[in-house]
Amino acid sequence: MEATLRDVLAKAYIEHKLILQFNIQSLEDIVGIIEAGYELNAPVIVACTPEILSLLRGRSIVGVYRSLADYCNTPVVLHLDKAIDLKDAWRAMSIGFTSVMIDGSNLPYEENVKLTYTVTEFAKAAGISVEGKITPIDNTYSTFLDLATSFIADTGIDVLEIGIKSFIDAEKLVNIRKILKIPLSLRKTSDMSIKDLKKLKDFDISKVCIEKDLPLLVKETYKKLVNIESLDILTITIKGREKLKQIVKELLQEVEN
Repeated sequence: MEATLRDVLAKAYIEHKLILQFNIQSLEDIVGIIEAGYELNAPVIVACTPEILSLLRGRSIVGVYRSLADYCNTPVVLHLDKAIDLKDAWRAMSIGFTSVMIDGSNLPYEENVKLTYTVTEFAKAAGISVEGKITPIDNTYSTFLDLATSFIADTGIDVLEIGIKSFIDAEKLVNIRKILKIPLSLRKTSDMSIKDLKKLKDFDISKVCIEKDLPLLVKETYKKLVNIESLDILTITIKGREKLKQIVKELLQEVEN
């Protein structure tokens, strides 16, 4: 079923569960990700950047998403990741994306608030969820909390992306979640293991973006397949999609167990 981040993360927030976001590189990726979630009865977030939105044609992405999500009994979110301007956010919302992330974290705080609030105001009227992001102005825990609290109140976002950096210890994430009272998200870094991801549930992180791992693993699969002369393009495409689905299922199962 079609869902927003608000739909899936509100429950995850209460139940201390972790929902994974998978960033796509092709239309076939959408099929593999949604099928993986369906077969495991697990909610999934299918996401793309503005660049991929343009390359794959936005309406094609929405068409494939809806053709599968409408027949699933598990929630599937279609999320625009890392939009940095209004144009990309408007485009995604107008063609059927159920969620957007507007990233004004490189802007001065007041400009970030203005940009994020503008997107949130339109999105909420359309039933679309919004994720925002802030960059700490220094490395102190209390300053981050004050900034994040004000940002959430000033923008009305549904989800806040944060980072585990020098300004914050992982052990403090539970307190942050209790104070901010909305779902928090992180991006998986190259040095984060599955074990690390599972620990995030204990720190009350509700969403993790798998941004770079998936394309690299699937790319290796395609490279091996194209060197097999007996395989045609259709077979290579199907095998690549099945490999992606397998990887997604393994990640979903690992995080859940």
